[in-house]
Amino acid sequence: MTLIIVMLKVLIFALCAGAAISVLVYVPLMVYTIPYALWVGHQNTMGRQKDKDKESIFQAGRNATKLYKAWITRQTPTL
Repeated sequence: MTLIIVMLKVLIFALCAGAAISVLVYVPLMVYTIPYALWVGHQNTMGRQKDKDKESIFQAGRNATKLYKAWITRQTPTL
């Protein structure tokens, strides 16, 4: 009986730790990629950047970094 209670506590701890880690990773990544997503949506309405519709959040983060670098250095973005 004690083993089952310990295993249940470990399972609950693992679920809580996984939820906390996912929040710590995905929420800042989402906030970081919101301006990039708005820019891609604006470009799509003009018929550009159609290949960026179905990219993962990590690819969007990488492309967001490239876009922000281009914005800071006043260059045209090459994605």
